[in-house]
Amino acid sequence: MTERTIPTGRCLAIDTSSSAMTVALLDNGKLLGEVSSYAERNHSIGLLPHIQELLAKLNLKPQDLQSVAVGQGPGSYTGVRIAVSVAKTFAWSLGLDLIGVSSLEAIALGGAAKEQQRSNGLTWVVPLLDGRRRQAFTAVYAFEGASPLTPDGGLSASWHEVLPDGIRVIGPWTAQILALIASAERKPQEILFVGETEGFNDELDQFAQAWHGVATKLSYGIEAHFIGILAYPRLARGEKADVHNFVPNYTRLPEAEANLLAGIVTKKGDH
Repeated sequence: MTERTIPTGRCLAIDTSSSAMTVALLDNGKLLGEVSSYAERNHSIGLLPHIQELLAKLNLKPQDLQSVAVGQGPGSYTGVRIAVSVAKTFAWSLGLDLIGVSSLEAIALGGAAKEQQRSNGLTWVVPLLDGRRRQAFTAVYAFEGASPLTPDGGLSASWHEVLPDGIRVIGPWTAQILALIASAERKPQEILFVGETEGFNDELDQFAQAWHGVATKLSYGIEAHFIGILAYPRLARGEKADVHNFVPNYTRLPEAEANLLAGIVTKKGDH
């Protein structure tokens, strides 16, 4: 039985989970245009002008949209909150379908689509966002063949999650990946580390020395159209989030809240 799909129309895709601020517009999964900046800046000030600039370039108005897809995190606490808040506002005020996408998955997909030096076998993709204190927001995804995209730019059917989003200390994390490879029924031919790789060069070099396959590093900033590519098949199946109950995926407590709770626990322990 063929899975029912429905036309999705124009989808606004946005992400501010990292230093990148990126917005794209897709029509039934096909990119119409994108505006991105990759310098540290105030996303709360710049995001709406980015959206307005993109719509103006395409001679469109917000009322011409049918859906909004947003990078739900994990990543920067403030950044994720900004994108989700804007997406919810657009969805609620314009009556748009809303869907959340893993920002890490979009980084993995975008990096894998850019990286060209690979075999046609199984590739594991490990996205990295710097979580400070030798930690990374990370996961593992996989696909078969030369690209995670189909010839017409859609998502390959082989694309899938191996390990879910989380925050991990980078040394034990790379050791965990090695152990997972050793126990895997089908072993990857290449491991691609993508995203904010620069801060983890030592650990990634040690990984490459410990593993006899191809290990590649690619510094990469997220592009919103990969948020849209991941959202498209789900929107086409009729999936959408409840606007009022939709929340970011922070993965961990914001630092101020974590420090507050740690202080409370310490004070209780003093009694």
